[in-house]
Amino acid sequence: MLLEAARWRYEETADVARNLRMPESPVRTDWWIRLLFVAVALGLWFWTQNLIGEQHHETGSIGDTVHRVLAVPNLYLQTHRSAASTLLIVSSAVIDALGIFLLLRSVWGSTLRPFLSLLLLFGMRQICQLLTTLDPPAGMVWHDPGFPSLLVTYHVATDFFFSGHTGIAVLGAVELASLGGRRWLYCGIAIVVFEATTVLLLRAHYTLDVFTGAVAARYAAILAAQIAPCFDSQLAKTFRRAD
Repeated sequence: MLLEAARWRYEETADVARNLRMPESPVRTDWWIRLLFVAVALGLWFWTQNLIGEQHHETGSIGDTVHRVLAVPNLYLQTHRSAASTLLIVSSAVIDALGIFLLLRSVWGSTLRPFLSLLLLFGMRQICQLLTTLDPPAGMVWHDPGFPSLLVTYHVATDFFFSGHTGIAVLGAVELASLGGRRWLYCGIAIVVFEATTVLLLRAHYTLDVFTGAVAARYAAILAAQIAPCFDSQLAKTFRRAD
């Protein structure tokens, strides 16, 4: 029995490893074309790095160009509490709906994949928050709007890196696309744009938080898709043996 279980785990691990291998390109280009491409790309990288190095901002602060661009609507939200509360309620309601959707898909759907992606995303987020602490952005609008939320914690105002709103929105978009195809994908993209724009308008996150949240969520979804079959199979076999 132990040998059979060990062999099964080895085979499952080998299958996951094979799925993670990078596929070879079916088209081969001449070496000099690739060399030219690499040289041009590196040249552009060094040039843009020099441009970035010429930027100036106050020492001890985090410069955020998107925050500066959105300064006018942010000031409006600072001075109009009811408008800010409405935006907080709507964005949090969308996050709650997506979170419940992902959990229901995990429990009553065909795979545990959506929950695994959530677990991976927020595991990475908590590790980052244990290692990195950011000061609140100047002009941050974040308060309890007077309407309860299942997933949004209004009393915590220091969990910046990275954006959970953006991350959940991306995971929701992935699941919507898998459920309803391109039509629902567009709906998911609209939700991602809305949530990312909202946290930037409120200055509840820096742009780096939003960008990293989106990338981390997409990676979590890809990784969850790779490991979910192993989890699904193991759960099924465990409870089948228990019966």
